Formats: sequence, C-alpha cells, structure tokens
Amino acid sequence: MNQEFEIISHSQMNFKLFLVNMLYRTPHIHKDFELCLLLEGSLSLQAQNENRSLKPGDFFIVNPFQSHELKADSPALLVSLQVHPSFFSSYYPQIANLEFTSLILQKDGMDVHKKLYDMMIELACLYLKKTDKFELKCAGLLNLLFAGLLEALPNRLLSDKEKSASQSKASRMRKITHYIDEHYSEKLLLSDLALKEDLSLTYLSHFFKDYLGIPFQEYLAKIRCEKARQLLLLTDFPLLDICMSCGFSDSKYFNSGFRRQYGCSPKEYRRNFRHDELKQQQKSMLTTQEFLSPASSIVLLERCVLMVNQLIVCHALSTAPS
Repeated sequence: MNQEFEIISHSQMNFKLFLVNMLYRTPHIHKDFELCLLLEGSLSLQAQNENRSLKPGDFFIVNPFQSHELKADSPALLVSLQVHPSFFSSYYPQIANLEFTSLILQKDGMDVHKKLYDMMIELACLYLKKTDKFELKCAGLLNLLFAGLLEALPNRLLSDKEKSASQSKASRMRKITHYIDEHYSEKLLLSDLALKEDLSLTYLSHFFKDYLGIPFQEYLAKIRCEKARQLLLLTDFPLLDICMSCGFSDSKYFNSGFRRQYGCSPKEYRRNFRHDELKQQQKSMLTTQEFLSPASSIVLLERCVLMVNQLIVCHALSTAPS
C-alpha cells in the first residue's frame, strides 16, 4: 500500500476536481483544503476524533494537514475539490492560517446550502468540460464558494506558532506512516518506531492517537486488512499465505481484525465477491476508490442537475395555491 500522507499535484490553477466512488480510505493527510459533496450513497467521516455520518447533499471540508478517514458500506459517489491555500494567498493571505472548526454542512433546505450546492455542481461541470475560458470561470466560482463556506461554517485563524507546530507534527507523522506502509508485513512494534524517531514510547503513543484519532495498533491493523482485502480479490493465494504476507501473527488475529474492519471473515469476503453478491461497480474498486473519467463524471453531474430541477418543480407544484 502506498503511504497515506497524500501529496496532491496540481495544474497552474492550484486546485483539482474529480468524481470518485468511495468505499474506504485509510486515515490520511494532505496539504490542501478538501471540499467534498456527497451525491449518492452514505458515508462515514472520521476526523477531529469524531465519527460523522453523511447523506446525499451533505458537504464536508477537511483542513490542510488534518487526518481523516472515509468509509462506506457500498460505493458512495463524491465530488472532491482539492485546493491549495496558495490559490487565495495573493489577495487573502489569512488563508494560510485558516482552520475550519466545524467540518460538516448538511443538506437542510436552507438557502446557503442550495447556493453552495449549485456553485459546486457548476464548478465541477466547467472544470470537467474545459470549455473556452473555463479557468477564469472556475476561479470566480471557487472564490465565491470559499467565501460562502467561511460564512456558513465556524472557523478561526491559527497563530504563526500554532501553524508551525501543526506542520512540524504533520512532517513527523508523514515519516512514521511512510515507515509503517513500507514495513507493515513485518513484525512492527511502537517501541521500534519510538527508538527510530528518538522519542519516548509514551509520547509517541499519545502523539499517534491525538493526530490520527486511533491508536497505533488499530492503524496498523487497518493497513494490513486493506492490503489483505486487495490480495483476496486480486489473487488466488491461500488465506494463510495472505495472513502471513500482510503481517498478521496468526489466522485468529487475521480473522478477528478483518471482521472488525469489513464486517465478515476473509473467507466470506472472497466468497461473496466471487458469487456476484457485490455490485458490479464495487467489483472494479479493488483499491476501494474508483476515480471516474471526465466523460462519465459529466453524465452523472448532469443527471444530478436534472433530478434537482425536477424536485424544485414538484415542490413548486405542491405548494402552489389551488
């Protein structure tokens, strides 16, 4: 598995947008603001040491260097906008120290949500279609979108000292998670990491839990289970071989950890997949997230616009005087 500290590359616009079918994303960090709109399905967001459930129409935003984990029982369709703070910095330098303290904007029928929803969909369509002068139009919408978010969601400005501490912690966590991702198949103890980083075991244990929201052993089990899940789907390796190659000490530990993560045993997961009990869409998602092509994304976005317009018409008819 690739390391879970995500470095996002951008075009000269310093942002990117895409549609993704999401099943699971291990706890990870990146340098950008990430604004997501849930279009279909249900999703669980683990961030700020809280677990929040999202439904279609809900937004969530994640701050730079903020750990978050995403999980769905079946593929959830998201519009994801990832924008680096430098996009705004020339005219709004405060953005470098900005932190949203509330991450969820739920669909509630309020005008502010409808405006942000419409802007997000329009921005996505412009970005994916790439028609004439789309860069200028996208930049204008992106500014309006973030201005709306700043009014709709609680936020604060970090001090320079807080920002520096945050980036220092992120750099340390990047090194640690990279090491775990490279060595998850081996016997791996928190004490080994503490020695490698020249930290006390107690400090590293608290640091890990505070930063990622889960203890070291739970994070390690998630990484191992996700690697095992991919091997179950992509190979015919015996279960014991998968168990050993992913770093589990024995079959009992493998089975219990996998069941906690995916709700069934490794054997059941493989059998269900092969017996066509999972949706065809889910079968293609061997890495638990499927990035949609621009053409497919545009079709889905236009369908969403049509559905919203139909709902508006139905509501208008139902409330019109007889």
